Amino acid sequence: MHPCHYPIPKLTIALICGIFLSSYVSLEIGILLIVLGVTFCFGLFFHFKTPIYKSIISSYFLLLLFVVLGVFISQLHHPKAQKNHYSYFLKKEKASNLLLSITKEMSPTTYNYRYIAKILEINQQKSSGIILIEASKDSTDPTHNVDDLLFLKTQLSPISPPKNPHGFNYKNFLERKGVFHKISMHQNTNYITRKGKKSINGMASFVRNFIAKKIDKLHVNSTAKAFLKAFYLGKRGEITDEIKTDYKNSGVIHILALSGLHVGILLKILEFLLYPVARTKQGKKIRGILIIMILWAFAFVTGLSPSIVRAVTMFSCFALASGLNRPSNSINTLSISAFLLLILNPNYVYDVGFQLSYGAVLGILIIVPILNGFWTPKHILTKPMTTLLKVSVAAQLGILPLGLYYFHQFPGLFFIANLLVVPVLMLCLWLGVLIIVFEGFKISEWLGYSFESLIDLMNKFAHLVANFEFLLFKNITFDFYMMVLLYIIIVLFFKYVISKTFKKTILLLTSVLIFQLYVLFVFKINYKQEFIAFQKTKHTILGFKNGNYFEFHNTEKNNKQFSFIDDYTTNEGIDKTSKSKLKRFCSIGGHNLIVVDSLGNFDFKSVKFDWILLRNSPKINLEKVIKILKPKLIIADGSNYKSYVKRWRKTCAKKSIHFHDTFKDGAFIYNLNHQGVKEGLNAL
Repeated sequence: MHPCHYPIPKLTIALICGIFLSSYVSLEIGILLIVLGVTFCFGLFFHFKTPIYKSIISSYFLLLLFVVLGVFISQLHHPKAQKNHYSYFLKKEKASNLLLSITKEMSPTTYNYRYIAKILEINQQKSSGIILIEASKDSTDPTHNVDDLLFLKTQLSPISPPKNPHGFNYKNFLERKGVFHKISMHQNTNYITRKGKKSINGMASFVRNFIAKKIDKLHVNSTAKAFLKAFYLGKRGEITDEIKTDYKNSGVIHILALSGLHVGILLKILEFLLYPVARTKQGKKIRGILIIMILWAFAFVTGLSPSIVRAVTMFSCFALASGLNRPSNSINTLSISAFLLLILNPNYVYDVGFQLSYGAVLGILIIVPILNGFWTPKHILTKPMTTLLKVSVAAQLGILPLGLYYFHQFPGLFFIANLLVVPVLMLCLWLGVLIIVFEGFKISEWLGYSFESLIDLMNKFAHLVANFEFLLFKNITFDFYMMVLLYIIIVLFFKYVISKTFKKTILLLTSVLIFQLYVLFVFKINYKQEFIAFQKTKHTILGFKNGNYFEFHNTEKNNKQFSFIDDYTTNEGIDKTSKSKLKRFCSIGGHNLIVVDSLGNFDFKSVKFDWILLRNSPKINLEKVIKILKPKLIIADGSNYKSYVKRWRKTCAKKSIHFHDTFKDGAFIYNLNHQGVKEGLNAL
């Protein structure tokens, strides 16, 4: 049966469309319930009253029903749909009395420990909702644990949007998870902590920390310990950045992140270890139940990440079907797991790991059978290698558009890297279990040495592949519409491969042509002109965009390239970039800009400057500057002291002059096209 004919995937896709639609449609829960009821009734009516095309109208109403259901569950799960959400009790610019319960420990940053906490009370009122806690590492206080209760009085701060254009939107990322505010705990923060009631998350965190301590005591090197924690606990923080970069550039970064690959290997290990159970009476059912219990225990210990939950849900369906001796359809099973997870948490659909996991598995389930039709060697030596190669290619094609959209790069040697790394990973996961089980025995030392050798082999191979930089395609311009079009091309291509008809040929060529025309008109024929004062602490960086050409000015003497410059040039489709030394004067679409630095020179009466950029905390009397230059706009970038910027803002407010602080307001962006300027940007 062709995948497009399965009913459950269609209903799941309709549900996903409804979840995405909820971002643009805002209706009350009561109205959505009425729409659900009406759609259901119309569907039943046409199902029994319309014989044409086997009630095709009722089928469309069924799809519409699931679209509305997607909108409904999204609105229902939105945190602010709760009437006691803490945001309704906040006092503007005032501290709040909070009672918090820590629910999750997040990966720490360079300077902070991070936690997700549930608000139990705010200003003595029972409330709901979750927030982000950032606890400074310079504090002498110990780190907090899941289920700890915190009593403190502090101000909740909104999550900041990205400071520079096309930067990672951490604000949007957290809001998708229901987090709208954060609190910062420093050395001077006063709070009281108590042990709270144990929860499932708390017990999982305790077990995870217990296993981490056991791993720390193993007689293996630090790199092996870091990989053991990554494989079994989902903690990648101890793996060095150099190793992560090598794995990313070689196309095998997925083995460092817990995913369906790890769960699938774990499933095979459990089936092997529990094989004697399956030989007993009712043994298959017992083994299936035991496997499901162990898989879910593994999911809880690893922190219930979306990719692991997805994989465990899907493999639980497979294990259940196997235990009951019931045949199962892989794509239906995958769709059921997605449907169940999205009903429980519709925001999973926005999670990048969730999307990549489903894209990879769907690619394997659909594309591998097609590839098998072309070449299926039967030799005992070549069959495993070709199977792994097909799976790697299929998974890569399944996530190719998503990978280009999110990461803007493509590792050309991914298939070679996977051929060695994935088999070694299987051995590592086996050895890891044995090392932990036989800890303290003499054999554990030999197992540990073998594990270290395999990890070292993987690291060296990933580094070798990553060094072929000419086969690593970086900074690829790729937007959302290109992602959708590429998926359409991939689907139409494999439809054409299965059945080469004139209609499918025309559809495939048309989709390729549309893709090329979109790239041509959106990125290649580009007349957009912009001036940008970027935000970078302790730096002044100005950008001048003229179509596909971009020039940035800064004070750095070396050739250091900032990541946000790469983000901007990649997403804007820039073909050519150049760097120049920062100039004191610029003309931007008829506006003369003067840069006032720490020297404080600004008295140029011969030229009128209507824009001023303040950098390096100049010790000036801003009222005098305003009186002499009469500017319309004053910009303060990230190189200034915050106290100076605060004083300048007050002065500008007093003089009714627009003031832009890049630290608080983000990068200053001036679009010249909206002003009707067609000439290039010229420095004076």
